[in-house]
Amino acid sequence: MHAGMNKWGRRLAALADFDAPADGWVAALAARRQRESRLTLRWPAALAAVVLAAALGLGWWLQSAQRELANAAPPAPTAYALASDGIRAENERLEWMLATLPERHAMRGSTAFTLAELEDRLALLDDRLSRVTLEPNAPERAERLWRERVGLMNSLVQVRYADAIGTY
Repeated sequence: MHAGMNKWGRRLAALADFDAPADGWVAALAARRQRESRLTLRWPAALAAVVLAAALGLGWWLQSAQRELANAAPPAPTAYALASDGIRAENERLEWMLATLPERHAMRGSTAFTLAELEDRLALLDDRLSRVTLEPNAPERAERLWRERVGLMNSLVQVRYADAIGTY
């Protein structure tokens, strides 16, 4: 065991003398910190570059899709679409009337309950209408839902009008 240690001792003694620089450890630590700071800045910079490239690619794709839609010919109106134009015009008229009625802050509980019920039914109907518009072969269902919406809007306008003028 000592023979192996003597061998290493002789080898170490044969090495040339080395004088360490006075600020050797300080310089080594500074170089290490500089290297680590460059590494810590690389990942966020690379991530930002990837996100920027993805955003630019998405923007280009959206613009090209928008151009394709703008260049596409509009579909010819069907009989259902022509019939539903009158229903939608009546709906817009009722919405305008509802928007012009003054809104009271204090009302009877029964009136508030009725308004809340009608508005909830309208919200549910609007949800159903938005789903039906995604179905290409269901224009007759959409027309029925629009008619139902016009009826609900008419009821809502009547209740709000009665509340606005003070008749119960």
